[in-house]
Amino acid sequence: MNTKIKFGTNEEKYYPEYMELVREFYPSVIDCEDGEEIFLELFFDSEQLKVIIKSKLLPENYYEINQKIDISSNNLAKIAQIKRISKVALYDVLKTVTNASLPYGSLTGIRPTKLFHDLKDNGLDAAKVFEEDFRVSKSKTALVAEIVENQSSVYLKKDKVADVFVNIPICPTRCVYCSFISAELSKVRKQVPLYCELLRKELEDCKRLVDETGYEIRSVYVGGGTPTSIPDEDFRSVLSLLDFGQVEFTVEAGRPDTITENKLKIMDETGVTRISVNPQSFNQSTLDLIGRRHTVDDIYRAYDAARKYKFDVNTDLIAMLPGEDFDAFRHSVDCAVALSPENLTVHTLALKKGSVLKVDGYDNASDEDAARMVDYAREAAAKAGYCPYYMYRQKYVSGNLENVGYSKPGKYCIYNVDIMEETTTIIANGAGGISKKLDIASNALERCANPKGLDVYLARGEAVSEKKRKFFLGED
Repeated sequence: MNTKIKFGTNEEKYYPEYMELVREFYPSVIDCEDGEEIFLELFFDSEQLKVIIKSKLLPENYYEINQKIDISSNNLAKIAQIKRISKVALYDVLKTVTNASLPYGSLTGIRPTKLFHDLKDNGLDAAKVFEEDFRVSKSKTALVAEIVENQSSVYLKKDKVADVFVNIPICPTRCVYCSFISAELSKVRKQVPLYCELLRKELEDCKRLVDETGYEIRSVYVGGGTPTSIPDEDFRSVLSLLDFGQVEFTVEAGRPDTITENKLKIMDETGVTRISVNPQSFNQSTLDLIGRRHTVDDIYRAYDAARKYKFDVNTDLIAMLPGEDFDAFRHSVDCAVALSPENLTVHTLALKKGSVLKVDGYDNASDEDAARMVDYAREAAAKAGYCPYYMYRQKYVSGNLENVGYSKPGKYCIYNVDIMEETTTIIANGAGGISKKLDIASNALERCANPKGLDVYLARGEAVSEKKRKFFLGED
């Protein structure tokens, strides 16, 4: 949309979420001082919530709804009601003035499947609520419902169950779409042994913490960054400490150029059960453009090498990468499906602050192209026998769409389901790791973040474990 917009509200605490929705309709021309104003006001009268939206863009310059809210709910539940009602009203107004609709309606959260689970747990017809109350399209409602159904074999919400996350935020190069706190190996090579030494200390403390808290560890996930980018000796020294009795042990091998015979042997010998070989694209011109230093041939070499072991393999692709049209993306999907990995994850490009593409002003907002790409991936995956089993969404994502993990039956990644549905406690280790403590009874989730960057993590030393210990055990 080319109309300039200035958005405001009398409830500033809800402004960020309202703005997320406004940006989906007006991705690049918002908050203009000379723009057409859209102003949302909330008023409370006993059990009644009144939402008034004023704008000259509306037929009568005015929109109003009145809806009853449950005042017997706790404060968090009341806030959720208020946000839901007001965001739907804002969505309806934006849809009217732009003559456009969004596949996920008024939903701006990153976990649609978690919301679907919650609605079902409360005895509601979740699909009906999605379509009628949140304005989610039939096709996306069906996708969410299918994912929730497919998760049933691994979905677990139980006290004293946890996953262990280990972060190695180091990569060979920085991709142009990346916004993670991840360092290029060439710039931090001398710090890697120091980082791994401190990480090992934190993992030893983590083992003691698990013993004292009595958590049952379902899965261990080593992410980044690209964990396989660090030297073999450091890599082995970290992985050798990750036996928590888990049933699943995943390492993001990621970049095909970091997957060597030695790395595969180390992962096999330390009990790893799942790895990733992440092309992102099977088009060489795209790989060169986005900052990957591997070739398409490297993808096949790494995949063939991994197949000599018993690892389940995940392969990642990204829709809407720069320079790629529908046919280029379709080629990547066809190549990935032909490899027949256990898992195939299809991301839709999201441009966040800190990424080179965002700074350079790359436009990833073509709804039609993005929709064609993800629809084709879904159809191709289904034809090849894959089932969608987890989903998450991000801000600033192409076409207001989603990221979906597809799996062969019985090969679902436990950690992916646990982290996205927030059904377990997460004990995180390493720079940038965020521990999450789940209270099943109240469905409350508390967070404890480790320092983000390598330098800060190294400077904090053992204070990292002390903070985490206090978080989980309440010790001073």
